[in-house]
Amino acid sequence: MWRWFIWGAFVILWTTALEAPIPEPSEELPGRDIVITYRKLIAKSLHIGAYAFFAALSGWMPVPARYRWLMMFFLMLHAWGTELLQEILAPYCNRSGSLTDVAFDVLGIIIGVALSWKLWTRDEPKRVPEA
Repeated sequence: MWRWFIWGAFVILWTTALEAPIPEPSEELPGRDIVITYRKLIAKSLHIGAYAFFAALSGWMPVPARYRWLMMFFLMLHAWGTELLQEILAPYCNRSGSLTDVAFDVLGIIIGVALSWKLWTRDEPKRVPEA
């Protein structure tokens, strides 16, 4: 049960991070010029890394093999849905949805599944009959 708690907490935190307004870097921020210069690179790398982690975390979940495709469906739906929600919320915050971001999310999912392939392809646990 605690795996589901960890997974659910990540879903909530990552979704919130994707939908929250992004403030401009403060003048006092160390390395502000680097952050501004490489903002797109940092943002896209974060998309890839977070969705790679999300995919590995999803593979770790105790889901029977015949239902793991639902986890993959949820990952893809989350990638698309958060970008759609960003587009809907664009008038209220300085974010907007992007199909390019969905592509980076899918790339992260592919990397995460590749790195955690053994988790995604493990056999179903054997059920012990109750006596």
